[in-house]
Amino acid sequence: MKLLRIFAFTFVLLAFSFGSAFAQKNFVKDADLAYKNKQYYNAIELYKKALPKVKKKEEKARCTYMVAECYRFIYDNKQEESWYSKAIKAKYPDPKAHLYRAEALKKAERYDEAIIEFNAYKAAVPSDPKGENGVKSSEIAQKWKDNPTRYKIENMAQINGKEDDFSPYWEDKKHLSLVFTSRREGAAGGTTIDTKTGMLFPDIFETKVDKNGKWSAPSPVAGTVNTAATEGSCWMNAKGDHMYFTRCGKNKKEVVTCAIFMATKKGNSWEADANPITFSLDSSFMWNFRHPTLSPDESVMVYCSDFNTGDKDNCDLFISTFDKKSKIWSKPVNLGPNINTPGKEAWPYIHEDGSLYYSSDGLLGMGGYDIYKAEKKSKDKWEWQNPTNLKYPMNSAKDDFGIVFDGKKEKGYFSSDREGTKGMSDIWSFILPPLEFSLDGVITDCKNKVPLQGVAVRMTGSDGSSLEERTDKAGYYKFKLNQNVSYVIMVFADKTSSTFAQGYFNLPEGEKGKLTTVGEEASKVYKKDFCLAPFEKEIRFPEVQYDLAKATLRSESKDSLNYLVTLLTDNPTLVIELAAHTDSRGSDAANLTLSQARAKSCYDYLVDEKHMNPARIVPKGYGEKQLKYSDKEIAALKTEQEREAMHQKNRRTVIRVLKTDFVDPNAPKTDRAIIVPKVLGTQEDYGTDKGTDVEGTDDKSTTTDPKTDAPKTDAPKATTPPPAPKDDKKKPK
Repeated sequence: MKLLRIFAFTFVLLAFSFGSAFAQKNFVKDADLAYKNKQYYNAIELYKKALPKVKKKEEKARCTYMVAECYRFIYDNKQEESWYSKAIKAKYPDPKAHLYRAEALKKAERYDEAIIEFNAYKAAVPSDPKGENGVKSSEIAQKWKDNPTRYKIENMAQINGKEDDFSPYWEDKKHLSLVFTSRREGAAGGTTIDTKTGMLFPDIFETKVDKNGKWSAPSPVAGTVNTAATEGSCWMNAKGDHMYFTRCGKNKKEVVTCAIFMATKKGNSWEADANPITFSLDSSFMWNFRHPTLSPDESVMVYCSDFNTGDKDNCDLFISTFDKKSKIWSKPVNLGPNINTPGKEAWPYIHEDGSLYYSSDGLLGMGGYDIYKAEKKSKDKWEWQNPTNLKYPMNSAKDDFGIVFDGKKEKGYFSSDREGTKGMSDIWSFILPPLEFSLDGVITDCKNKVPLQGVAVRMTGSDGSSLEERTDKAGYYKFKLNQNVSYVIMVFADKTSSTFAQGYFNLPEGEKGKLTTVGEEASKVYKKDFCLAPFEKEIRFPEVQYDLAKATLRSESKDSLNYLVTLLTDNPTLVIELAAHTDSRGSDAANLTLSQARAKSCYDYLVDEKHMNPARIVPKGYGEKQLKYSDKEIAALKTEQEREAMHQKNRRTVIRVLKTDFVDPNAPKTDRAIIVPKVLGTQEDYGTDKGTDVEGTDDKSTTTDPKTDAPKTDAPKATTPPPAPKDDKKKPK
């Protein structure tokens, strides 16, 4: 009896053991089958049920890895990273656990941790560039985020729900209505859960915007487009009467493929063709065809497919052309390595300018799917090259895809599951604000450091533009600038207002302001302050030197006189007096004669050699009539060196402004008006009785004292005596 009870007990234990093993085997088997059929949501639950019963470490590690895989395919980044980490700890042998965890970490913007995992994968599989590329992309992603482009993005909160919303497209040519894919309630699929994603089957919804910019509550498009299966990712022509869209079958036990269908609008209803586009293939159902986009004339279609890729989980971009006679789409042609990578390419969009936008996870990017732009190779062929990443903020660490532009404007919509998303994925708007450039500054008096009102600031651009502004009371001016233009800024002294000076010279030619907006990628405010030199009683310029006791110009003096050439050229309305002065030593008559001759030498050089208008130059010799320092002031100096220096300052050639309104009748015509400076008040008149206009003075009879450069005369004149002794109370003569 006891033996029988033992036998019975043993039988029960064995039966329980076999039952447990059978249950365990079924869970794993069912999970694997669900995974094979891409029913990832169901597979996750089955693997989780199987894991506590799995005894072998290797099988437990595999099941853990498979859970992570399922989360990867349903885009649950947080769970994906967690389960890959568990698989690595369970010593799952496939190095891809490190690769996929690295990608999940990158999506979470944990770039430093991602780099560690990418390097682990690189060490395990050095032949696969994904490890090295992962490191590079993690580094570059941080740089792009730290230096964003000018695009501004915003969540379309008015139309996004708590479910998946993605792949927007225009429904009408005026771009007042959008269609998009959504898993929200109200879809034709009812309350049925997609075993792949664990969410409702998606349908195509529409929304319209009113004149106030408010979008209506989204609703399913009318007609036969939406079914109990999956519909989405559509394209519409400009007329709004043709739609191409993706539909994926609904089957619980078999692998489901997706196909592209066409629908025609009849009234307010979209009626879908019964059969999908086969692309001239006898068994198109063997492959997936998704995300159609067409050229504006509907002659070319680009879409993503696993056609002949050998990998059902992969997706390349293909192109087909439409035969108008047979009304058949040609066989798929792979866009090739210029576009496709070992990763996935999807959600293509042909822009009105011919460029191709699409998403890829196989190029260096921010993380997940990034949006790229590829240029059209030529006008005649639908081929593209040189894809460039749209960078941050258009791309993020998550998946960014399904872009559409508002015609040729730098604005539109795209899909993303980035930070700030309400549901699994949301629709986001984007716009590239125009670059704004401006120039401002203040014009002041160079000497007195006060602002000048009414100064004309003229700016000419390389685009042919010509602008002019006048300064306000604070001397302030401002311009708006154009993009990709180089500018030259000139300042003209007309209508200047100041109590410190009677007039101002124009900004010299050599001091023109220059700036450029060419190549600038960010809005910018340029600052350019200028100062204008005021008119003074005497305006000195580089010293003019003469031969000893003569009026003959030395060669180096001609360089000094070139200052006047520039001054007169920069200020074409001025008439100047060219005044020569001597010191007090020598006779009045001799000094006057010498000064007249020297002024005439300067005049001759400017007129004869530099071809300046003689009507603009009045040469005058003043001799010793207008000393800057009197004999008394000079005599008070302590040393001979100091006294001689003051005599030298008295021996000067200077200019003063006589007129500001000269107009040369023989000057060539110019497109711009000549700026005429306004002189405030009246300048001190030196008086013609104090000097003599030089009209061909002959200097041959004049000699000078070698020590003083003063002319010798028969009637000697008292010169400044040396300093008197301290006990000498007499004043110098």
